[in-house]
Amino acid sequence: MFSQTAWTLGLGIVVLQILTLLIVVATVLYPLAERSAEDLAGLIVISAKTYTELSPEDRPAFLTSLRADNGMEIAKHLDRSVSHTHGHIYSWLLSRALSRRLGAPAAVYVLGGSTHTFWVPVPIGGHNIWVYFDRRRLVSSLPVAMIFVIVFSTLALLVLTMILVRRVLRPLEVISEALRGSLKAPLPSLPHGGAYEFQNILNIFANLRTRLQAMINHQSLLLTGISHDLRSPLARLRMAWELLPDNTPQHLREGMLQDIERMDALLAQSLALGRGMSAKVADFDLMVLLAEVGADFEREGGHWQATLPRRYPFRGDREALRRLLSNLLDNALRYGGGRVRAEFQKTQGRTQLRLCDEGPGVPEADLETVFEPFIRLDDARGHGEGSGLGLAIARQLAEAQGMRLRLFNAVGGGLCAELSWTA
Repeated sequence: MFSQTAWTLGLGIVVLQILTLLIVVATVLYPLAERSAEDLAGLIVISAKTYTELSPEDRPAFLTSLRADNGMEIAKHLDRSVSHTHGHIYSWLLSRALSRRLGAPAAVYVLGGSTHTFWVPVPIGGHNIWVYFDRRRLVSSLPVAMIFVIVFSTLALLVLTMILVRRVLRPLEVISEALRGSLKAPLPSLPHGGAYEFQNILNIFANLRTRLQAMINHQSLLLTGISHDLRSPLARLRMAWELLPDNTPQHLREGMLQDIERMDALLAQSLALGRGMSAKVADFDLMVLLAEVGADFEREGGHWQATLPRRYPFRGDREALRRLLSNLLDNALRYGGGRVRAEFQKTQGRTQLRLCDEGPGVPEADLETVFEPFIRLDDARGHGEGSGLGLAIARQLAEAQGMRLRLFNAVGGGLCAELSWTA
């Protein structure tokens, strides 16, 4: 937003200043140049006529006076030893003024040398009297001053625009950072002297965040309570199963036991989801934890391939992170073919840990849906087990650690789970 606003205002100011310069040139500088050309044309014609009317003895004194007072010289022939230079807009104005005074077209030559010189032929008595003067005679402080003022004011306006845009948008940047942070992160303070509307937005966001956190806490408490209360009936069901008569068909006994175990696993995951995270922050080596999780994964029948550094100090909740990684690997063991490739890298101030399997992947439209509680894509993953809470718990654990968890389909096939955090 800063770049867009700054570019828009900056271009607007530059265009406005260019239009101002054009208006000044058309209404001030150009009329002044025309008036100056008229006056100079009159002086040239009068000087040439006066020179021809004077006696040869009086002409040197007249030329000296003309040179001292008006910066002009008179010659009988054009100096052909000097090459022509590019045209000059003032020569065109002067030519027009002379043509009007003489009643015939009059040419003005701009010759070059150490200094550019204007040569003007004035026809008198059947031959030309050449009046010439140095280009520096035309220098005026007014155009230079006006151009300097416009350029200086443009630069000043651009600098003030940048400062103003930065001052206005700085509170938005602070609010944006607050929105990207977690619900438990402290709200930042707005810069002093900002508009009160931004403070109102931050206050509204704080109230909404408090209400949202309260709703999440109430839902978590409700889910935890229900899951906890169901543990007792489930324990009684298991006890009743153990007291079944010996003549009970074996397939009924096994079916009841599988149902009880699935209910027990579902309640355990529901309790984990509802309790939230009370982080126990400590320093540990993330590579050691990954080696332990990989060893557990291989004991369960998986194949672990890792490209990891030797050490990586990390500060966070070690057990929560272990559970997060275990949930991801359990997903890969069930749906991803049991082979996992772990990659670790740092890019642009962020650290990334990727766990990629060799399964069928997930449809692009469902890569975020699978993080919702109790959502299962068995048709897409080709499996019918699981409760649909593993990835939801994994994302909750990742957010509690200040991490970002996302899924994406690998180019060569398989699904990758990527954990990223600020290095």
